[in-house]
Amino acid sequence: MLTRGCLAIALVLGGCSAEEPSWEEGTIGEVSEGLTVGGAGGCSTFIVDGLSKQLIAEQNCIRANALVSFSGKKGISIGSNVYPYLEPKAATGLEAAGAASTLSVTSAFRTIAQQYLLYRWYQNGQCGISLAAVPGNSNHETGIAVDVSNYSAEISNMSNHGWTHTYPSSDPVHFDYTAGGTIDLRSESVLAFQRLWNLNNPNAKIAEDGDYGPMTASKIAASPATGFAKGSTCMPKTTPTPPPTGTQWAAELSNQSMPQALGAGEVQPGWVEFKNTGTATWEPGMTKLGTTDPQDRESVLSAPDWLAANRPATVDAETKPGEVGRFTFSLRGPVVSSAESLTEHFGLVQEGVAWFPDTASLTVDVMISPAAVPGSDPQDSTEGGAMPTPGMSTGAHSGCSMAGHDAGGNGVALALLAALALTLVARRRASYSLSRCHVPGRSSYSSSSRSR
Repeated sequence: MLTRGCLAIALVLGGCSAEEPSWEEGTIGEVSEGLTVGGAGGCSTFIVDGLSKQLIAEQNCIRANALVSFSGKKGISIGSNVYPYLEPKAATGLEAAGAASTLSVTSAFRTIAQQYLLYRWYQNGQCGISLAAVPGNSNHETGIAVDVSNYSAEISNMSNHGWTHTYPSSDPVHFDYTAGGTIDLRSESVLAFQRLWNLNNPNAKIAEDGDYGPMTASKIAASPATGFAKGSTCMPKTTPTPPPTGTQWAAELSNQSMPQALGAGEVQPGWVEFKNTGTATWEPGMTKLGTTDPQDRESVLSAPDWLAANRPATVDAETKPGEVGRFTFSLRGPVVSSAESLTEHFGLVQEGVAWFPDTASLTVDVMISPAAVPGSDPQDSTEGGAMPTPGMSTGAHSGCSMAGHDAGGNGVALALLAALALTLVARRRASYSLSRCHVPGRSSYSSSSRSR
């Protein structure tokens, strides 16, 4: 969640309310050919959806299964602009909580491209954002944080499955997984971008050190919002081979149910069935549906439940010769500037062995509308650590200072603020250290510790 940046103690000084309404994902900015992240407008991070998908995939290249999807799990509803990925232990804990009750998840993993936008909007005083962490420092980039809109009824349930209600007063929807077995993925979220940038810009490479600094920030700003031409470095690929001389891997399209229309960011489920006309049994994890024309291409319709951006699904169950196998997956509408019809092509592939003949193919036509993403994803940008207090600097205090507020020499008030802020800091250091917060007009990269 995003909450407005005034402490209750600011009432001592006057001129600021104790709490203000949370900020929610707004409308998508104008989309145009060649749009960069730095040029993205509006108040919705979905505008960088194409790049975000690539970044998530690349993190799983850096560390296999670093992030796993909890999409489609029992008892968990997911907001329209949420990437339902967490570290494996955190995902297991969330799924257990969902099995015991019903959770409405409005934010989970956040990519560095999304955090870049939130931070920039905060710097510019846009979109009602009062505080945002420097990219690479948000708890939502760790893969162990979620926001749950029906939090008040689920605090005990979440606690029973390893989740801590970290900020009950300032950010009540927020939970962090603290039962162990996880690592801090924030530097790897930065590294994922650095690797993709270098892959696509061999003559303008930057350091691959996982550290967010001015150079990395400038390259994020210059990156295509819809994603790079070359995606993740470990996406599954099966070298095209001539059709098998025998009939070991063969199939015929049997039936299908696929979405015909999608709004931007909308996710709808579908399925396709093929009859196994070959001599080999299909196995989950090996017999998959892949993108074709050309083969192994990243699809703009990829959804969170896909195996990869070029692999929508594997066969649901073992399918012997003569039987019909089903492949279940969703489609997600991409960002578009105007309504347009998209055609996607799929085919069956025995991973690492061969592509099936053309009889095992599927063509999907879907109309995409540029409708704005509904405001059901309250992106959280109240980033742990001390809330901003008038007149505090980021130097010795390790807190956050908001430009435009001045204590005006009120020594008593400042002393009260300092003491109360230190108390707040002590409370919040349980899981993470203080965030690096931006002070408009000052350097953004010199602070040392990290938070949400």
